Amino acid sequence: MKALRFVPILMLALSGVLATTSAASAAPAGHWYGQTYNCTGGNVPPGVYKSMIITGVCYMPAGNVVVRGNLTVAPGALLDNGSPGDPSTGTPVVSAVLSVGGNVTVWNGAVLLLGCTPNGVCGGPPGISTAHIRGNLRAFDALGVVVQSADIRGNFSLLGGGGGTMGGVATGACFGATPPAPWSEDTGSAVVGSPVYSDVEDSSIGGNYTIAGLSSCWLGSLRNQIGGNATFIGNSMGDPDAMEIGGNLINGNLTCLGNAPAPQFGDGAAPDLVGGRGIGQCGFNVVLPNPAPEALQAAGIPGYGVEEHFAVRTRSLGTYFGTHTVTPAGPPLEQIPTDSGDTILAQLNNFALTGGGLVGTGTYNGGPPAQSGEAYLSTIFPDGSQSFTAFDTCDTTCSFDGQSGAVTLRAYGTTSKSGFTHGTFLITSAGTVLPTPTSPAPGLSTLVGYGTFWGFGATVHVVEHLGFG
Repeated sequence: MKALRFVPILMLALSGVLATTSAASAAPAGHWYGQTYNCTGGNVPPGVYKSMIITGVCYMPAGNVVVRGNLTVAPGALLDNGSPGDPSTGTPVVSAVLSVGGNVTVWNGAVLLLGCTPNGVCGGPPGISTAHIRGNLRAFDALGVVVQSADIRGNFSLLGGGGGTMGGVATGACFGATPPAPWSEDTGSAVVGSPVYSDVEDSSIGGNYTIAGLSSCWLGSLRNQIGGNATFIGNSMGDPDAMEIGGNLINGNLTCLGNAPAPQFGDGAAPDLVGGRGIGQCGFNVVLPNPAPEALQAAGIPGYGVEEHFAVRTRSLGTYFGTHTVTPAGPPLEQIPTDSGDTILAQLNNFALTGGGLVGTGTYNGGPPAQSGEAYLSTIFPDGSQSFTAFDTCDTTCSFDGQSGAVTLRAYGTTSKSGFTHGTFLITSAGTVLPTPTSPAPGLSTLVGYGTFWGFGATVHVVEHLGFG
């Protein structure tokens, strides 16, 4: 069965995950309906604004910030919506929930940090803060753009700019250089001590996605769900372990031309899943080690990454039907109220997959959540509805198509106040390290795929699109 029309369904599900209901869950601290709010520095107070321009180094540490029109980051300015804040808890947890009714524009030399996840800085205690943009996100010669867990209904474009390779392409010299302002002026936790980079992770883009002419230390594009085409042209990075483009689910074409270094799996990522054509450095015929040799060398890990296709046609995947059942492995790890009026819930679960596709269990074994079982992270809104991300790791009992082994996947979903759950998931297994280039690959180490789920209660229906990279 061909899987060609997946993104309209996927985007509908993910729009529930990142819905704007949370932006209205608590009364704003102030109202600026009739004028543009100009932040020249410091914290942006929660509230509802007609439009907003950032002209200094500004932060959004807590609450709900609603911009009914456009948000602009002026040349040389910085907006940090990624560093955790939420002072009411006494411990930083998440940044403000930001909703923009129009477009977001980032101008030359400016920096935008948008949203946060446990992959970034919302990791202790764990949390997710989302951003919602009804229009386009456009950056022109910006210094750095970092986006996590965002819902962008229009197009995403990052054109030119960056902090430069700082000593040459793929030399790593950028790690020893002093970052320029305003990146170096950010006192939040998101980028302190790091070289300039740009990154988009765990986000939904309704239209086209373009990164071109960027020159910086590092570029990542990981686990994004893209309704149109994805294009990477003429980008150059100083880190040899850069240009990490992996695990993206793309409805249209994936084009990669003239990038240095060439796109790679980096520290490890699933292949990109493409509904249209794979072109150039991201063509369907490109086979690369996963993880990349540069990543293993930098980490001092001996061995060789398993060989995988960098991009895989979604039409090549088979379709299977099954169920996913969870049982709590203990009491919640965290249940923390936020300034937005929401509650962050962190829970460890056991899970079981049954049916005709991937089957098996993930049983939490008392170690780090990534070892086995499910780490469930949810935002509970005042009406009882939830949005969540679940990090599932199969133990070695999982199997598919005659192979057995460990598998990781990430689910993005919502549960309504009536208890109906639905969403999407991505297989996020990140390759494996082999002792020699000719060593046999462990079972399921090259499994790729995505799917949808829905239902009431602890057991939900699952439709899986699976294959091998």
